[in-house]
Amino acid sequence: MPRVLLLHYTFPSVIGGVEMVLERQATALRDAGADVVIAAGRGRSTIGGVRAARIPELDSRHPAVERIFRELAAGEVTQHLDRLRVRIRERLAPEMLRSERVVAHNVLTLHKNPALALAIRDLARGMTPGKLIVWVHDLAWTDRRYLEQRHAGEPWDTFARPIPGARYVAVSEPRRDETAQLLGLPRDAIAVVPNGIDFAEVLRLSAATRALVDRLSLAGATVLLLPARLTRRKRVEVAIDAAATLARRGRKIRLLVTGGPGPHNADNARYLEELRARATASRGAAVLLHDMLSRPLSHRAVMELLTLADALVFPSEHEGFGIPLLEAAALRVPIVASDIPAHRALVGPEDATYVPPDADADELALAIERALETDPAARRRAVARDHEWSRTLSHRVVPLILGERAGTRSA
Repeated sequence: MPRVLLLHYTFPSVIGGVEMVLERQATALRDAGADVVIAAGRGRSTIGGVRAARIPELDSRHPAVERIFRELAAGEVTQHLDRLRVRIRERLAPEMLRSERVVAHNVLTLHKNPALALAIRDLARGMTPGKLIVWVHDLAWTDRRYLEQRHAGEPWDTFARPIPGARYVAVSEPRRDETAQLLGLPRDAIAVVPNGIDFAEVLRLSAATRALVDRLSLAGATVLLLPARLTRRKRVEVAIDAAATLARRGRKIRLLVTGGPGPHNADNARYLEELRARATASRGAAVLLHDMLSRPLSHRAVMELLTLADALVFPSEHEGFGIPLLEAAALRVPIVASDIPAHRALVGPEDATYVPPDADADELALAIERALETDPAARRRAVARDHEWSRTLSHRVVPLILGERAGTRSA
């Protein structure tokens, strides 16, 4: 089991963007089988299975660190810096030497604890190339607010020099460009791994809906919702076939059909069998939730799925009203619907992507693609979904940190 040491000034209990990333990475690495340790100076870590190594002098607000910071800001290098450097090096060395990967978040590019940065540089000299990963969130010497605190020579220049053998990771393309320019590294020697969001947390999904999202493997998928009873006038079969068409074109599609058979028509049982056959043929692109769940979805659960959806698909042959369109409009979810009077009366001619009431699967698939590519709300959702934490962690963070050749090394 590989040991990974994550380094920062503060533990995840301290509210901040880097601390949140630290917590996500620690959890994902633990789940991937790593022995994870977080070393920091202030706060606490309550992540089960992750050890906290508290070294008070790592904290950017430690009294000794703040005194040195004031001295350096005034251009003074005193014995306090070297003493603290040695003390941190002695306390940090056992943790770094026992670890197969050391991931330093911000502490080597931000000047909030120069003694820590110097101590890590000292210890890095004996490391295997690639063991140290410098995760760049912020850069001190490209931020004009900090330029007056920089003076010529060491230790100020330590934040503008690469560490030989270290791998560098930036959180965005612009940050990579800044890092490359500041450190004098080739741009392609710096990996880019963006931060993420927990889509379910942002949308405040219930535990039951989160479990359903995991069960349906919705992470990274384009989610289409068809909230309707299974009756022929809803034209569910066309939506299923359209989802299958989109899947064949390379999209990861999940069409979720929420309802069960309508209770008032004996033909609906036969219709359900037809839909099951089509859903099976779609190879997972379409899911009949009626067949997956032991009880019907509550209206609240349907609304939670709608907040998660990239588009509402509602190709009914005819409707007297069309409540799902109003709900989608209220939640700013793109609408793809049949061009019938009830729908136009509700959302108007410009606020939905319409298809003829007798549209076939290819026509509906084309309309869905058009909505996903042109509707501003759909594009924003796609950007957010591309930054879903589960996807970023499993596809990029964990392989980069644990992989033998993940990432790139500095020159």
